[in-house]
Amino acid sequence: MTVQLNNGFLKQQTGNTIQIDQPVKLLVVNLMPNKLETERQFVRLFSHLSLDVAVTFLRMASHHSKHIPEAKLQQTYATLTDVYDQQFDGMVVTGAPVEDIAYDAVDYWPEFNTLLNWRHDHVRQSILECWAAQAGIYVDFGINKRVIPKKLFGVYRCEIDQKTALTAGFNQLSMPQSRHATLGHINDPRLAVLASDPEAGPVILASKQTHSTYISGHPEYETNTLFNEFNRDREKGLPIQLPKNYFSKDKPTNTWQRDSIHLYDNWVHSLKKVKV
Repeated sequence: MTVQLNNGFLKQQTGNTIQIDQPVKLLVVNLMPNKLETERQFVRLFSHLSLDVAVTFLRMASHHSKHIPEAKLQQTYATLTDVYDQQFDGMVVTGAPVEDIAYDAVDYWPEFNTLLNWRHDHVRQSILECWAAQAGIYVDFGINKRVIPKKLFGVYRCEIDQKTALTAGFNQLSMPQSRHATLGHINDPRLAVLASDPEAGPVILASKQTHSTYISGHPEYETNTLFNEFNRDREKGLPIQLPKNYFSKDKPTNTWQRDSIHLYDNWVHSLKKVKV
């Protein structure tokens, strides 16, 4: 369906001026350094959904990018102050390359906490991905991440642990993973594990109390994203293994796109149902 871009680098690049009547309103909090790449990944994913969406991109005002001039960010992205009085059907918070840093050492940690508090009154449902999922679970439930000795890297085929509106239509679910930390056994009645893998651990978790879904991986990744990350880490001299379950005949193979579209489509339909 159609994606209306309210702001962002991709809107500037494409000149997107689409206006949709009664779209699902999404706020995407982009914590990744390469904002244009992440925008493209999510917009491509949203373009395959069966409902129209309008997307506003948000940045952390307290973080100063090393990759993008501050003036450019101010012109292109909204901050929490800009949208503070608005209401959104859904919010997505991306991952961030800060897994090896203590939460309170992340420069935008106070603002991140403010964002999560704000969402309770201004967002119907939220999805937090990768680092944001771990950080959100820590803020919401006090469950800390566990750093693992070797990067979890590849595509993992997850079992469905609970059938809900979000996991409807799935028998299993494939998802890219690229992280240095994980969550251990979840033993909190407020937090349900919807999908998991023996090696990747809990992959999709949800809470009725926080109206949030916590996804440990990256459903938005494009076909070559894991391969690009492998080459980047190798060029930096970091210890990295080839991504698991990713290559077919020595070529990166996208086995997760259909599942990612289905997952997000289930989510936006749930948002549409609760609109008043």
